[in-house]
Amino acid sequence: MSNKSIRMLISVSLNVLIIVLGIYIVFVFGSKAYTFGEKIFNEQSVDSQDNARTVEVTITSDVQAKKLAGMLYDKGLVSDKTIAYFQIQFSDYKDKFVGGTYELNTGMTPTEIMEVLSQADSEEE
Repeated sequence: MSNKSIRMLISVSLNVLIIVLGIYIVFVFGSKAYTFGEKIFNEQSVDSQDNARTVEVTITSDVQAKKLAGMLYDKGLVSDKTIAYFQIQFSDYKDKFVGGTYELNTGMTPTEIMEVLSQADSEEE
């Protein structure tokens, strides 16, 4: 084989390798993005209604989404605080939370929790 043929073979091999690697990267990141989006928009409660436990949560009116997501995660009301943060950011209830103490349960979806936290006529203490 001549020197030119070897260079051509190496060049074609590298191009094919780069294309295959690019396709693999797009597939991996695409599936991770899909899974992340599905978790955000396909809400799940932490427990079923039968196994739900009641949790008391106290918030202020000016609570930030990141702090609220962490609080809900720490109380066991959501299973992932990053997902909860984006659910709050993308919800209609963002910046509409009313300060107070609320009785929530682990059988509620994140949207149901945000709906309760944004109602002014809740059981505030």
